[in-house]
Amino acid sequence: MAVGDSVNAIMQKSEYLKEYLKSAPYWVVESLMVVKKPKDTVIVEENSKADTVYILVEGTVRAIDYRIKGFEYDYMWFYPIEVFGAMELFFEKTQYMTTLKAATDCTFLILSREQYKRWVWNDNNALRMEFMSMGKYLLDQNRVARVQLFLQGMDRILYMFALQYRKRANGRTLAITSGRQEIAERSGLSIKTVNRSIKKMEEDGFISKNGRKILISEEQYLKMKTYLDSIVDQSL
Repeated sequence: MAVGDSVNAIMQKSEYLKEYLKSAPYWVVESLMVVKKPKDTVIVEENSKADTVYILVEGTVRAIDYRIKGFEYDYMWFYPIEVFGAMELFFEKTQYMTTLKAATDCTFLILSREQYKRWVWNDNNALRMEFMSMGKYLLDQNRVARVQLFLQGMDRILYMFALQYRKRANGRTLAITSGRQEIAERSGLSIKTVNRSIKKMEEDGFISKNGRKILISEEQYLKMKTYLDSIVDQSL
């Protein structure tokens, strides 16, 4: 009962989650477990058995590629509500296709793969929402990869920050607490280039600093967008 109460409390905080689960049978809500993962915890590893579906309800998760030896590259960040493990089910993959790590403290609702399969194949509403989300993810990932291929130095970091603002800020000031090493890993740039780029971004008025935090206001985001639009057609 305690788990069910926790799930219901989480559902009340998210209109998307309520819509996603609105046609789910009672046993699905009762089967959902609330799991918390601290920052830097590996959620799933690429090529490990894809036996669990994770629904991200709080926090931020990063997708990591290790294919270049000795280099960790973040190619995608995810924010609530996001479902991990569904794509593997739909593509009939028995192993996870990427490594996921908690970028912040995270909260998930989890189901076994078999429970999720039993539910979602018989729930047209959840299936429709998942296919729409999956299609958007694949299109966004492909587009971001193409754009970043041609952006260098400060422009690549600006694009990364602008994407974060668009997804997370909702018109408010966004505080980025990532360290320089983390920004380097996410952008694929050296720490030296990151330091030089952030200094230039502050001088040009794209960002503000508060201690170690990088702050982006709505006005600064719009300035970023205008600048990026001059380089990339429909950048954001």
